[in-house]
Amino acid sequence: MKVFVGGKCVPDSIFSLVDPSSFTEAEFEVHTRRALQCVYPEYHCIPFRGAYEFESQVHEADLALVHKQFSHWFVIEVELVSHSLDGHVIPQVRCLRYGQPLQSCIGNICSAIDGMSAEQARSLLYLVPRATAVVTNRAEPEWNAALRGLDTQMLVVSVFTKADGSYAHETEGSLYVPQTSLGFYTYSAVNKTLRVTETCALPEGQIQVEDPFGAVGTWTVRRSEGYLWVTKDLGDPGLPDKAMLQVLRTQTGRITLRLPRL
Repeated sequence: MKVFVGGKCVPDSIFSLVDPSSFTEAEFEVHTRRALQCVYPEYHCIPFRGAYEFESQVHEADLALVHKQFSHWFVIEVELVSHSLDGHVIPQVRCLRYGQPLQSCIGNICSAIDGMSAEQARSLLYLVPRATAVVTNRAEPEWNAALRGLDTQMLVVSVFTKADGSYAHETEGSLYVPQTSLGFYTYSAVNKTLRVTETCALPEGQIQVEDPFGAVGTWTVRRSEGYLWVTKDLGDPGLPDKAMLQVLRTQTGRITLRLPRL
């Protein structure tokens, strides 16, 4: 039996593992949300029944983790390992990973996050980088390998309880953020410069930037008047004056500019 002691060595501090097979999926989803809310406090952890469509198949998610700065988010599928991997899990995850969000997603997000407008929810769905993850009730190497093939991450949540019936949770694994949005900014074609907020946290000096057409060039970041000014060093990227550009950064630090289109 797997146990852990939380705090002093007294009976009230001893937690025992709850049989992972004893939960219904709805019960396990409740425990998963409690665990994620605690482990990832910088995110909104919300019920998310938004539907996605892929190759004429429609599937709904279970939860979403939305960063509170709205720079990125995760679509979460909660699964019991007693379910069929090939017959149930893979088709659903493939749809959530590669499918297109349906209109129901907007209402789901607006109702779950205070102050979220339909326009903001639409931007989150279509413009802000998202990743997918599956949370299971038990570690399963075969699942982990199959999900990696779908560019999907996997977490395990274990539930413990003690004599008075209260619960504790353990998570295995961590979420990897492939790409984040640093915001939307207006481009000046007159001086080939993008003015961004200091919170964008770009490094000052010369950086490599990929423009919306896929060309990589050198841009210089300088700080002035409470802003960061990002200027193309050589050549004209051919972007329209006063165009709204989205700045994206990968985990490795690669900077990309994108012309956002809803």
